[in-house]
Amino acid sequence: MTLLPNHIERQFMQHLRDRGWVNAVELPESRITLQRLLEKRWVESRGTGRDLAYRITEAGMAAKKALVRL
Repeated sequence: MTLLPNHIERQFMQHLRDRGWVNAVELPESRITLQRLLEKRWVESRGTGRDLAYRITEAGMAAKKALVRL
């Protein structure tokens, strides 16, 4: 069974879509969601402190584009 992102995860990944590396201060405050996305490897990070940035991975894009069964 393939994991699919929930609505909140999809919303967060939308902030990263087609933007490359996005500075953490430009993203909504959502530590738990971000932690889950990092654990699932749908998002990756680089830098620390004021230089901390995130981007969506190929696996994240695939998960975001996956069709949701209704």
